[in-house]
Amino acid sequence: MNRKVDPIQASVLHRRLKSITEEMGLTLLRTTRSPILNEARDFVTGLYDAQGRMLEQTEYIPVLAFALQPACEQVIAHFGDDIHEGDVILHNDVFSGGNQNNDVAVFRPIFRSGKLFAWAACKGHQADIGGAQAGGYNPEAREVWQEALRIPPLKVYERGTLRRDVWRMVFANIRYPIVEEDIKAQIGATRIGERAMHELF
Repeated sequence: MNRKVDPIQASVLHRRLKSITEEMGLTLLRTTRSPILNEARDFVTGLYDAQGRMLEQTEYIPVLAFALQPACEQVIAHFGDDIHEGDVILHNDVFSGGNQNNDVAVFRPIFRSGKLFAWAACKGHQADIGGAQAGGYNPEAREVWQEALRIPPLKVYERGTLRRDVWRMVFANIRYPIVEEDIKAQIGATRIGERAMHELF
């Protein structure tokens, strides 16, 4: 089926999606405590469709360009139909779409009329993610398990409720309390994306 695309409407929609990802980024910049995020801006925010394909993304640091789409696709494949409104998923695993363990992603599914139609996501470089050495870089590591905590797709919120045991397990393996606060800031950025997408559609 051939559909004609109104170029004006497409341009307006593109600009609105871009402004949503920028608002997500500004939210993170204002709420994070880490200079890695609020000064070096080593993070990215984005919006993705129900299949995990990129709709729009910010441009804070080139190395994270397109870094969220492979991970989003892995999150979808991992959970299948077990994705619900109010879920929040963490991910950093290099064996399932991650780029390095210190870059922790947060994914939030967005529902409309009970149906998944988009994702809001944020990935940021964390000051520590466990492992043998502080900071997550271990030049003496022989395997990934010696480098840092691996987080395959993991729900930290399920249907809007914090999974406290899971949350405590993750942060019990991380040295610096600031990382917990920064992950909360990333979660907040995805909440802004969800709210704005509901306003748009």
